Amino acid sequence: MPNIRLVFKYAFKDLLRHKVRTSLGIIGVMISVGLLALVLFLSDSISVTFVDYLSIDAGQQDFNIRVRHYNGEPDNRSNYFDYQPIVETIQNNMDEIRGFIPRISLWGNVSVSKGFETQELINESEGVYISGINFTLENKLTFGSFVKPGLNELLDLSSLPLYHCAIYYGFNDDIKYAENDTIEIRMGLRYGDKILHRVKNFTIDRIFDFQLKWPIGYANRPLIVVDINTLYDLFENETLNGKCNELILTLKKSLNLYDARDIDGSENIVKDLAAEIQLLIGINEYNIDLPKLDVLGFSEFLSVGITIIFVFVSMISMLISGILINGILKTSVEERIREFGIFRTLGATKKYNLIIVLVQGMILCNFGTILGIIFAQLATQYIVLPIAGAVVAESIPGLTGNISFSITFWSILFSYIIGVSVGLIVSISPALKVMKLQLIESIHPYRKEDVLYKLRKKAPVDYKLLIVGVILAANSAFVLFVIPRIMTTGDAALLSGTLIALLILFLIGMTLAGLGLLPLILRFFIEFFHIFNKKLAPVYKIFIFRYARRNSSTIVTFAFTFSFVIFTAGAFSFLSSQTVLSANLNYGADLVIETQGWYEPEEIEGFGFGGLGGDFASISNNELKISQENGYSIDPNRILTSDFKFELLKIEGIERVSTVIASPFHLTQIYSEEGKEFTAEIGDYAGLNVHEISLIGIDEVYPSTIKTKYIEFTQGDILSSIEQLFEEQEEYTCIISEGISASLDMHLGDIVRMVIQRGDETEIYPFKVVGVAAVMPGFFAEFGRSSASAHMGGVMISQKVYMNIMDIPPIPYLDKVFIKLNLETLSLSIKSQLEIENEQNYDFDVISLQQAVTQQQLFFTIIDVFFTITLDATIVICLFGLLSSSYSTIIERKKEIGIIRTLGLKGKEITKLFTIESLIIMLSSGTVGVIVGWTTGLLLTTSMNLMSDLPNILTFPLSDMIAIFMISIIFILIGLKVLLKKSRKQKIIDIYRETM
Repeated sequence: MPNIRLVFKYAFKDLLRHKVRTSLGIIGVMISVGLLALVLFLSDSISVTFVDYLSIDAGQQDFNIRVRHYNGEPDNRSNYFDYQPIVETIQNNMDEIRGFIPRISLWGNVSVSKGFETQELINESEGVYISGINFTLENKLTFGSFVKPGLNELLDLSSLPLYHCAIYYGFNDDIKYAENDTIEIRMGLRYGDKILHRVKNFTIDRIFDFQLKWPIGYANRPLIVVDINTLYDLFENETLNGKCNELILTLKKSLNLYDARDIDGSENIVKDLAAEIQLLIGINEYNIDLPKLDVLGFSEFLSVGITIIFVFVSMISMLISGILINGILKTSVEERIREFGIFRTLGATKKYNLIIVLVQGMILCNFGTILGIIFAQLATQYIVLPIAGAVVAESIPGLTGNISFSITFWSILFSYIIGVSVGLIVSISPALKVMKLQLIESIHPYRKEDVLYKLRKKAPVDYKLLIVGVILAANSAFVLFVIPRIMTTGDAALLSGTLIALLILFLIGMTLAGLGLLPLILRFFIEFFHIFNKKLAPVYKIFIFRYARRNSSTIVTFAFTFSFVIFTAGAFSFLSSQTVLSANLNYGADLVIETQGWYEPEEIEGFGFGGLGGDFASISNNELKISQENGYSIDPNRILTSDFKFELLKIEGIERVSTVIASPFHLTQIYSEEGKEFTAEIGDYAGLNVHEISLIGIDEVYPSTIKTKYIEFTQGDILSSIEQLFEEQEEYTCIISEGISASLDMHLGDIVRMVIQRGDETEIYPFKVVGVAAVMPGFFAEFGRSSASAHMGGVMISQKVYMNIMDIPPIPYLDKVFIKLNLETLSLSIKSQLEIENEQNYDFDVISLQQAVTQQQLFFTIIDVFFTITLDATIVICLFGLLSSSYSTIIERKKEIGIIRTLGLKGKEITKLFTIESLIIMLSSGTVGVIVGWTTGLLLTTSMNLMSDLPNILTFPLSDMIAIFMISIIFILIGLKVLLKKSRKQKIIDIYRETM
């Protein structure tokens, strides 16, 4: 058994002999392992923060119960309901609910003040959203808090007397009132078949901001708060007493139920609870929204992004740590071959030499790993999270100052195990080399490696055949076992994990293949630098190819890293662009009003609730349909009609309004009491090939209301096609989707037949195709490119023709309304105004395109921030690898440096020689990585577009490429200048003394 103390002493002594090389190795491992730990710590912090964000975004609301209007309900049914029976029913049957919070909300308007210092009014008014809350109950449940505007200090607002109010500071900046002022609020509500109006003066007690009291979206609303008893008194106790129009429910163990790392598990638990409540209170009468769960669904993008980062960083960290440590130990072993031979002559065994090398590797890894974990903890807590928080806060104001730092024991342990185990594994190769050395060969004074040939014992295993066989078997196993399981189970985790693994393997394979171009690219950069320095060109050209074996690990590392950087940067740039494009295609206009309450065709087979698409537990579809008197629950009295267009045009800021009539499937729901079913089919004139379609009735204003730049016609054009759609002609005209055109072989100018079913009546109409569109804003789902989208594909006709062939009244029901604004900045204020003034009468949703784009880009922004930090750190690790390799090369080539200095090269020229060599290696391998990364990203995005039917967007991350090349160049220039400082100034005779 070797003396462990002596082994450690010698290992430390040898590492200290070359302090620079050892320091580079430890710093490289520290950054490498630190990057891995940083990603794990970020993952822990994000998971905790995202649960906090759920509460911030949803205002602590786990469930929100509201009245659901359905076909056949009593005519005088109100949005305001008795909540106490519901509370008692749930309390008697469930123990999971912590609090029941009733609220009353209604709309009104107030006059605008001339200024904060005066109560003089101007001739303007603003719509307001009045929220009546139970202060006593919410204080008892600690449900949110009021805070001072601009500060995190609590505001003394624990109650409001009758006819006193508080105003949200964002809205108060518009209406300009001060505390203790009197404000006249004109308000109204619909109670059954009565519309009640009240005008009352209120005293303003506080101007407030809030935390967790309402969803973060309420920051965009003109919010005024009063005590719920004020509204009871104002609208007469016998009318509203004991009622509310929203009942908020909170869960007892809410923090334990939502986990961004286990979305499916969280969804299943919360949806089961919601289903149980829904059964208790009635399926028809009430609707349950799940605000937190809606937000949690978005974290799937975040989870996938973190997984990609983790896998990527793990591979890069292990690769670079291994290369660094292996390079240091191999150089160290080469220098000390004779020392190891002398140990043997003094009685040491082969195992003694092996243990020395392994201990050196362990020391490097331990120091680097421990420092890396400490560095990651400090960097995450004090650098990354504050920077990321500042960036994220621009998109999520509620997260400002609320991003929590969190780490788990398992993250620390995993980082340590990876760091140490990788170091020990790569130490084995140089250790075995020392162990296998023959004694006489190691102590020979003129020892040199035989470069001609060596006799080798025939290996017991043919490794080449084994590797090829394993690769082929792995490919076959994937096709035979993994793909069928993905197709049958639909396991999202398995699918994403498989795709990530395949992407990384493909990228690695492409990178290795791309290295075949390296000699060509090397010669290009050699000739490029020849332009600037002809004197040194012959020298560094020889050196680059002579030391190709030593530089190979550095080249591979740079190629991998640059390919990952460009691939991920390009992929996220593409995804971010696609979210903008997708939002524009889905909504199509500045503001879109969509009628709510429809059952879409896919929902008939699987009844969903709460916007989550999940089935109620233990209830069949048949039982659900039996519970509905008329088959559908849509209430025609709450659907927008074409008259609403004229009301919209009266609102300041709205420039144009275009309407879309309810589709045949929607008409079936509207007229379900009459038993009418509406359908539309399109086919060739002989009727051999037909498809059921989504018939769309548009008006002439549609082209000037939507984002026309996104329209894509494959046959015809927008001007002529739309013009022919509204011309008076003998035959009807239509625009069809590219999917229908491809599936039914229909082309521009063809005469097709349309079969319209109206209840018991069926009629056939000839139509002329005046346009074929692949993309139509506002109808992205209906207009697709592939023939797979032909079923229920879009066919667009004029509203006049639509009403004629469908035989519907002259004031039709609407499915959508497209609104063009004078200024996009007005979208949120007009959106709030429409919701406040009309939510009592109609069931609809107002969507702001500007807000939708911002929200969809949000998660890519978060991931992009973390990716940028991660990728920049990875480049730095590679540069440490390059400098470590360069330093080892400098030590190995010291005699060479002495010779070329003897031949006349000065110290500065030595620095320039090594710098050019390093730059050529970095630029060549980096260029290979850029080519491979961009090509792989392009292939991925093209494949994704085939599945999504979106147009191809060619993006190249030019700024990222320039940034990483500039960082690398600056790092090399500074690093080599420092490393060569001694060799540049050392006397030639001293160099010969050290190396002869």
